[in-house]
Amino acid sequence: MPSVLVTGVNGFIGAQVADQFLKAGYTVIGAARTAAKAQPALDHFTSVYEEGRFSIVEIPDIQVDGAFDNAVKDVDAIAHVASPTDLGQTLDPYGELINPAVQGTLSILVSAHKFGKNVKSVVVTSSLASVIALKQDPTGNLDPSVIFSFDPAYVHTEKDWNDVAIKIVDESVEKKVLAPASIPYIASKNQAERALWQFRNEHKPTFTLTTICPSFVTGALLPPPNDAKDIGKLSTTADIINYYTGKTTNPQQPTFVPYYVDVEDVARAHVLAVEKSDIADGQRYILASSHAFSDQEIADILRELYPDRHEIIAKGVPGQYAPPYFGLDGSKITRDLGIEYIGFEQTIRNTMKGFDKVL
Repeated sequence: MPSVLVTGVNGFIGAQVADQFLKAGYTVIGAARTAAKAQPALDHFTSVYEEGRFSIVEIPDIQVDGAFDNAVKDVDAIAHVASPTDLGQTLDPYGELINPAVQGTLSILVSAHKFGKNVKSVVVTSSLASVIALKQDPTGNLDPSVIFSFDPAYVHTEKDWNDVAIKIVDESVEKKVLAPASIPYIASKNQAERALWQFRNEHKPTFTLTTICPSFVTGALLPPPNDAKDIGKLSTTADIINYYTGKTTNPQQPTFVPYYVDVEDVARAHVLAVEKSDIADGQRYILASSHAFSDQEIADILRELYPDRHEIIAKGVPGQYAPPYFGLDGSKITRDLGIEYIGFEQTIRNTMKGFDKVL
């Protein structure tokens, strides 16, 4: 039975990646900072799968040289999902986000290169943030309306890179001001992926390398939620939950990322990149359904699914969906690896699994 190391296994994407590898017949070693953080995942997977199929390894600091040396020794594949995901503002973007993302990625690659004698494939979770190019504000004011301005007619593909984000971060650091929210995170994903491909070019490892670049990730939480506090375990999907609870009340507001992918599709992409590594080697894959959505569509679907909550779920202007403000093509992974995207209404249903019982 092949084995895989999954980092960030206690996270929203990492848990689903572990689950899809388990379904595919792998033994999974889940990496987390502490065993306590991963205990819910351990409890869930040991209740669903055979004893011994899932285990935990503690990696307190993924930036430390040699952090993964022992963890990679006996595995056949690696799915590196762990990375900081704070979308807020910070005066220390390098210390809090960029360095951990870059060094964590390089740390596991170096360990796999030196000690992963059985490692045949490494798949790394990047982000659409690494693809969609931002714009620098020529006035130097770091105006978000300028930075996040796009040509709606331009269709982004895997050939595009967002190398501007790190320039905006450096500009903010130099001026000792806060960069707009999410910019440090966006820069961290781009820099980590750039470092990965530079590593491949310089060291020419024997294992294959693939990056997965998901858009707005939706779908079910694993383990399933036990109470309302589990909303804190979500990232982008919390936007959907907030309409269900009535916390968000304006469906006509601009949608930050108007393309989605279900987390199960993200997880399956990692498995397919390993199982079809001859095709996936050296490739980066955007994961995004061709269906562009808006907040209004989220509200419309939720109101249809939960008619008893019409007084809670904002109505907005039903059926009035703003067009996407940039183009995106996530079809390459369908052609190469066979991913068929889960539909938008179904991913809303998946997102609500369990939460509609505890909220």
